Amino acid sequence: MSAPDLIVFHARLVPCSEVEIAMGRLGELSEIDDGAIVVEGGRIERIGKTEEVLAQTTLGPDTVLLDAQGRALVPGFIDPHTHALYHGRRIPEMQLRQQGKGYLEILDAGGGIQETVRQTAAVDDDTLARETRRRIAEAVTYGTTTVEVKTGYGLTPEREMRLLRVLAQVRRRAPVEIYRTFLGLHAWPQGEADREAHLLAMDGLLADVKKRDLADAVDVFCEQGVFSPEDTRRHLDAARAAGLAVRLHADELRPSDGAELAAEIGALCADHLLAATDEGLGAMAAKGVVAVNLPGTAFFLHEQALSAARQREAGVVAALATDHNPGSSPTFSMPMAMALAMHRAGFTPAEALVAATRGSALALGLQGSRGQIAPGFRADFVLLDDPDYRILMYSFGMNPVHAAYAAGRLVASAGRMTEEVKAWIDS
Repeated sequence: MSAPDLIVFHARLVPCSEVEIAMGRLGELSEIDDGAIVVEGGRIERIGKTEEVLAQTTLGPDTVLLDAQGRALVPGFIDPHTHALYHGRRIPEMQLRQQGKGYLEILDAGGGIQETVRQTAAVDDDTLARETRRRIAEAVTYGTTTVEVKTGYGLTPEREMRLLRVLAQVRRRAPVEIYRTFLGLHAWPQGEADREAHLLAMDGLLADVKKRDLADAVDVFCEQGVFSPEDTRRHLDAARAAGLAVRLHADELRPSDGAELAAEIGALCADHLLAATDEGLGAMAAKGVVAVNLPGTAFFLHEQALSAARQREAGVVAALATDHNPGSSPTFSMPMAMALAMHRAGFTPAEALVAATRGSALALGLQGSRGQIAPGFRADFVLLDDPDYRILMYSFGMNPVHAAYAAGRLVASAGRMTEEVKAWIDS
């Protein structure tokens, strides 16, 4: 048997590995005082009490021993919904919203998503890739070890395929896992008058996207004034036929039957859900569709976040994401998402942490490999600057991450990315 690469000991382990994950069934989290984990080949080999683990483990000459000094050790955070692939900013929209302008009103006037589409088209591929890598690297300093990234700022077949190619460039030698989502149906492209021809063209891309291994899943902005449930079902049926996973933006601004549709088609998840009906949430729970909460977006748009109480009543599995994007949620911080989930939506600390780890893994279909501190799982974990994991929700606006590890490799320390991660940004 080979020797381990890394042993972290004298940690307060919060494994998130033996808990119910549906809202309403989740109790307090079990913790291991003075715990240790053994990492080999990027995977967790063993966890337990420090004394027992060290007694049972044969060290090698290259085994790294890390004394956690009592810090909490939690699973690496999984951000299952971001729009990190873009160029530019949309700062003026903040004041437009303060003046009473709505999200769809700004979009219909050529702003919002359309503004980012124009800015993104104006830069070369290398610049776009470098900026996207920098955003992901910043997220890593807040403990994110798996991140979903969508297209969606192209809107035409040609520009969306360009974004997929740039995303492939971003993923090369990435220090953390990047999950890819095709979001061609994000908004209606300006100047496109033939609705049927456009939808056919977008549907027709999906088999090639799968064949060329450019995406893992397909998403649609299912919303009144954007894409209807019928448009969404058709596109996601084509995605499933191509062998891609399916998910959707649902009921963000108005009730649009998005939650019900997600349950009907058996999507991995439905995201936003601020205007979802109780019946829709219940249908999602019955079909195992994850509710991805985006409390940063609700905060930034001056909306009420989806309440934990409604999700508990429905018995749905909750995930948490930043929804990082230039218009409605410019944050990289998963700890901030957890804090907002607690203070604005009524999550308990246990619910927030599980949603940001196990729930988010389930939302991406990755529940068998990450989201827990357990043998056989990828060695993605975060050491906090405190023995109490609730520091994540307590220290909002600050970064409580002492160190982050992805596949057993240090990727961030004391709020700073490692030299390896810095080198990747400019690769």
